[in-house]
Amino acid sequence: MERSERRGLARLLLRYPDLREALRGKAAEDATFRELCDAYEAACEAAAYWAKSTQPIGPERACEYRQLANAVEEDILRNLG
Repeated sequence: MERSERRGLARLLLRYPDLREALRGKAAEDATFRELCDAYEAACEAAAYWAKSTQPIGPERACEYRQLANAVEEDILRNLG
């Protein structure tokens, strides 16, 4: 498991403590699921970056990446079922 996949999974484990066992199990067996964890981490990191940015476009970009992270999170939760 790549570092960014682990970080994305860790974010999900913190966000959904009641789903920890299912999240860990799915990540252990499913490469596509790990890719979703990677995408989730990338979107969260980008949202955080743009939220701290002093550029005028920063707030808009942060919002876009938060929306992307939410969409990936929904995909991840659907994938658990």
